[in-house]
Amino acid sequence: MNTPFDESLALRTRANALQQHEALLPATGPTQIPDAVRIGRQISELGTLIRELGEEFSDRAAKQPAPGHAIPAAMAYAEAIGSLGEASAALGTVAHQLGFLCQTAENRHLPWVREGRKDAVRVIEDAVETARDEVHGTRPLNQAALHLSPPPDDLRGQAALSRSTTAAAPVPADLAGPAPAPAATAAHTDQRLR
Repeated sequence: MNTPFDESLALRTRANALQQHEALLPATGPTQIPDAVRIGRQISELGTLIRELGEEFSDRAAKQPAPGHAIPAAMAYAEAIGSLGEASAALGTVAHQLGFLCQTAENRHLPWVREGRKDAVRVIEDAVETARDEVHGTRPLNQAALHLSPPPDDLRGQAALSRSTTAAAPVPADLAGPAPAPAATAAHTDQRLR
């Protein structure tokens, strides 16, 4: 069974994969219409990520009784799956609107078509932003990872403290020099903050 540290590492790896996918989402705007093939590939990649996260979730849910560290990890995976499902649905909307733009390309000069095409572009922009927000579902994965294992700097500090078996020897007064006046320093700092 994974240790809390292994679990934390797995969560961070999944979070990084989501961040990389978020960076691949298209930029949008009135003159920037996403490529339909690219959108189709991103929907497929999201499906793969959802399947992989679903397997991670089911692996943790299958172990009964579940170790304490598996439960927050499973919950984080479940939340990320929900976010990716929403992102996939948003990209499905983009694909649908791209189909409409393709279907009406020859009649774009007609007033009703022109208005419909403007609306489709707005829907595409909103849907891509929704997908971007939802793919940013790395938050629960990172939070669970942080909960299970502190950042490396904290780990190094804890390891150093645990290796220390003796207290530091006091420095002789003649080598240490005069002690600073903490009260005066604190008062001076307090005045600057006001």
